Amino acid sequence: MTQEQTPPKTEAELKPHNGPSILFASPMSILDITSGASLSMRTFLAALAERGFRAVALQATLFDSTHGGEHVLEAGEQAKGKDILRTQALGIEHIIVRTKASRRPDMTCEEQERYIKCFRLELRDRRPDMIILWGGMLLEMNIMREARELGIPVIFYLVNSGYNFKDTFRYVSAIITDSQSTADMYRERHNLLCHPIGKFIDTKLIKAPERKPDYITFINPSFEKGVNVFMPLAKLAAEECPEIKFLVVQSRGRWDVALKTLKFNATDFPNVSIIGHQRDMRKVYANTRALLLPSVWYESGARVIPEALLNGIPVVASNTGGSKELVGKAGVLFDLPEDVREKKLIPATVEVVRPWLEEIKRLWHDADYYQALCAQVDEEAKKHDIQRSVDRFLAIADPIVQDSKIAVQKVLEAKKKAAAGATVPQSTAAKDVIKAALNRKQAQQKSRNKKKAK
Repeated sequence: MTQEQTPPKTEAELKPHNGPSILFASPMSILDITSGASLSMRTFLAALAERGFRAVALQATLFDSTHGGEHVLEAGEQAKGKDILRTQALGIEHIIVRTKASRRPDMTCEEQERYIKCFRLELRDRRPDMIILWGGMLLEMNIMREARELGIPVIFYLVNSGYNFKDTFRYVSAIITDSQSTADMYRERHNLLCHPIGKFIDTKLIKAPERKPDYITFINPSFEKGVNVFMPLAKLAAEECPEIKFLVVQSRGRWDVALKTLKFNATDFPNVSIIGHQRDMRKVYANTRALLLPSVWYESGARVIPEALLNGIPVVASNTGGSKELVGKAGVLFDLPEDVREKKLIPATVEVVRPWLEEIKRLWHDADYYQALCAQVDEEAKKHDIQRSVDRFLAIADPIVQDSKIAVQKVLEAKKKAAAGATVPQSTAAKDVIKAALNRKQAQQKSRNKKKAK
């Protein structure tokens, strides 16, 4: 999605490291250029690397879409016969387990076994201070369990609404998320304590040096992102205000697929320019007057919102998930009817898109209104400082890491005394190991119960 996504090399030099360390351990690749969560994780790990962390990402050649991993697969062709690829980018060491398929459900048992062997070697040879991951399939559950058995904390990065089983989080030490909305949702659904820490946006990679705002921009014309709202909106605009120009940036969503499914013709949109997926989004934001985000699904925290704000761009979005708190006063939100959200393969009616178009007309023609909104954008953008987000993460993770190190040290000392023949009650060491964790869990539970009682 940004300029840092150059094709990875097949080998990387491993350097010794004595500072703090973190291991991303999930088979879904964070080199996927069509995944917002992957981009956020890359940006986050790079920010930790800048602070002196050894940041390692153990992943596989599994992607959200075929387009998202083409650059990785092409680079991998240079290393035929190798099951494990290594590269380094932006201070992150990437370890990549090759798979025959590129979709997570198609990962074979043999490939999962190869992955878990790599994971165990990392824990044995370069024990990380903490593990961070997402995912709830059997492999991910095993990763979390084995890390905790060794006394390594597990941080879960939770940025979507798809986890329906509380058992997914059985081995988790802490849960971080990108919005208060998602934290509230999982508290209500599973009584989980989630810590909202914000987005990870590196302004160097997304901020345009100059802007010539000529378009209303819609990124990723997928059905989840609301292409069933955008198409009738753009068609109505072509009829009523052809001077307003739209830009569509393809990603996982493809324009031709949406045209066919929603039964529109390319000639319906003389006011729309279509471009392919962009690794460097600065050119897109340089030409954007306002960002359009008519999502019909739950948005935990769409990263295009803070990216737009950091470029001084107002946002017109649907009121879903964390969008409201990210947009703040820097744009306008609309509630979409339930039938539009549920029936994604049917175009929204003129009555639904009419308020959207009226707002777009105002943004396009009313210079005073637009400038006033841009002033609000600049204020809201200040909330999305990546260093503040990293500080919030470390405020949560550091105490957990320190507690785990103390607990592990007590176990080692107990074993050493036992080996030397000292009289040590067998249950004492185990109780010490879990005592701090239990106390924290109980305190958190009491706090949640008090809130429920209110």
